[in-house]
Amino acid sequence: MNFQVGDTVVKPGLGICKIKAIRKMQVEGKDQTFYVLQSGDVKVMVPFSYAHSGGLRPLLTEEGIEKLFSFLSEPILIPEDERESPDHYLVNVEEAKEQIKHRDPIALANLVKILFYKIKIADIPKAETDIYQGSMQALSDEIAHIEHTTKQKAAHRIRSTLTESRKSRKGAHL
Repeated sequence: MNFQVGDTVVKPGLGICKIKAIRKMQVEGKDQTFYVLQSGDVKVMVPFSYAHSGGLRPLLTEEGIEKLFSFLSEPILIPEDERESPDHYLVNVEEAKEQIKHRDPIALANLVKILFYKIKIADIPKAETDIYQGSMQALSDEIAHIEHTTKQKAAHRIRSTLTESRKSRKGAHL
């Protein structure tokens, strides 16, 4: 995918950025082309080769947001013969940290969903709290940007959807 100056993109590890320029430079004797990105006060240059191999992605579309909320609204089901426990909601902390860096919206939504359910039944360790907050922040940032709303309203919509999904699973079992 080719991006243009003025496009808004998501860069893993940085978040939502605006493409401010496209620059050609010589690096180690080779001509290279870079996107110049800006996120807040931070400017970075991303080589085209990196950008096009997964280093940048476009923002979610409205359809993508609806798919994301559809995923969030599907309850996590517990087998009927089992009592809900924190063991049903396991997260690999190191993998989760990488997922937050990569900012894949479905992976982030999955982390938020699992940890939201877990928080409802138990205290969670600080590492998981950080993962929940980081995932929620990245998701709500992107949703708020696309829907022209506040991050707080986007986060509230996520939590409301998850609350309804937990309620809806009563009577629905594996």
